[in-house]
Amino acid sequence: MLSTVSLVAACGSSVPATESGSSSSSAPPVAVARLDDDACLESPPTGRIDRGAHDLQFHTGGIRVAVADPESAAGGTPPTSAVASGVDDACYGFARWGNPAPEVPPDSLLFVFKGPGTEGAQIEFLAGELTGGVLPPIGTVRPRVGPLTDPLGAEIGVSVDGSYYHATSCPLTITAMSSVRAAGSFTCPTATRRDANPFAPDDDVSFDADESTPVPAAVSLSGWFAITP
Repeated sequence: MLSTVSLVAACGSSVPATESGSSSSSAPPVAVARLDDDACLESPPTGRIDRGAHDLQFHTGGIRVAVADPESAAGGTPPTSAVASGVDDACYGFARWGNPAPEVPPDSLLFVFKGPGTEGAQIEFLAGELTGGVLPPIGTVRPRVGPLTDPLGAEIGVSVDGSYYHATSCPLTITAMSSVRAAGSFTCPTATRRDANPFAPDDDVSFDADESTPVPAAVSLSGWFAITP
């Protein structure tokens, strides 16, 4: 489940100067919410993939995410468990935001991105998906694991136009993951609308309760991210 308290703890971090005009830690996150569609179709940068997930600290960069009705994205009808959302297909861009260190106890990595108002996105996956279940170095002993060849299973959430959409299982292809850069691309065929929005917390909504919408609206999500220290 995507962390719902992470945004509260993340409030003091800097945002990319290229997107906010300032690198001050007190500057509010600002990003161009809508981008040209081609921006979401670009490929993320590549780099070294350190499966040990050591020394990860990221202040700058961003995410590009396309939000579309499943019917228009797949050329068919959405699953029977969800209905089309009625949203306009669009590409959004959000700046890196929150705690520079992505580790969320006990065993997750969380990357948060923020735009104007309550808009934003977050990616979360189990650290073991990246490390292969190998323990961190102990003294001079550094366990080894083979190269990462398959996508990770990630949870991805996006808040746009006052609605929060969440996908519980998205293939996330990591193209870089080290202390120098983290990047990857993702595709979520179906993300359902949730009442509980971590970018717009509401005390009247229980994050653990069943969603109030009997048949939740759905969108598809796709895009990529790239962040640096």
